Amino acid sequence: MIQIEKANHVFNMSIFNAPAQFCHSGDIIKFETMDCFSNAFIAEGTEFGVDNPKNTNPATGPLYIYDCQIGDTLKIEILDIEVGEVGIFVTGPVNALFENYFERFMINRIKVKNGFATLPRNMDVPTRPMIGVIGVATDGALSTGLPGIHGGNLDCNDICKGSTLYLPVFTEGGLLAIGDLHALMGDGEIGECGLEIEGMVTIRVTVLKGKRIASPILETEDFIEIIGLGSTLEEASQNASRDMLDYMIHELNMSENDAAVRLCLCGNLKICQHVNSVKTVAMKYLK
Repeated sequence: MIQIEKANHVFNMSIFNAPAQFCHSGDIIKFETMDCFSNAFIAEGTEFGVDNPKNTNPATGPLYIYDCQIGDTLKIEILDIEVGEVGIFVTGPVNALFENYFERFMINRIKVKNGFATLPRNMDVPTRPMIGVIGVATDGALSTGLPGIHGGNLDCNDICKGSTLYLPVFTEGGLLAIGDLHALMGDGEIGECGLEIEGMVTIRVTVLKGKRIASPILETEDFIEIIGLGSTLEEASQNASRDMLDYMIHELNMSENDAAVRLCLCGNLKICQHVNSVKTVAMKYLK
């Protein structure tokens, strides 16, 4: 199996990043990842601000996929996500909401073991490991802290084991990078982070030749989900809904009326994250 160590990481999705590893369509690859703070806070005694790294959201990679070209779509099957034993959650005046409750930042080191996270007051909660950052290179250099149609910091908690993500390709080889795992994260990411954790992600990549998509698409046995982007939640919601309608009409061969009826009655719109300057909202259609 091909593996990429966490020492090979980037802080932007760019065509200028040198590949850390190479593979063929259909190969299985394992990515070793750091948490979004570059593992700076795992050790006891570290303090937010004092030990805060300049760069956040390291993404392991990039991975060059042979015969992956501009205009193709990359199919990424998430086969497994293994997480570490210490999750990091930072509380503090991170936004207007939390400024009413906190005057300083505090690091919460949360134990993760046997599929459970031990929250304050010894409350054990089942984990749901997910990928926060997963994306291909763009023709510019977008930060791994931002989402886009290339993927990036999508922060959708449905990007987990058993799901398949489809991304449009913008450069030769795709240059896929993965990071920012969460052991647990609620919809919306209202506190600006999830339960940040290091780990290992195992995927299978397949190049769909000559197939172009307009937005990141997520699929499981139970649903299809399209992730919309926008500078506001309203714009992101409209984009997600429009792209799902187009998908149902053109890919699922429904009439406009049938697609509208099914989406309105069987679709679910949810906020993925609203903490970044670019918001992500997902429209989920149950199969």
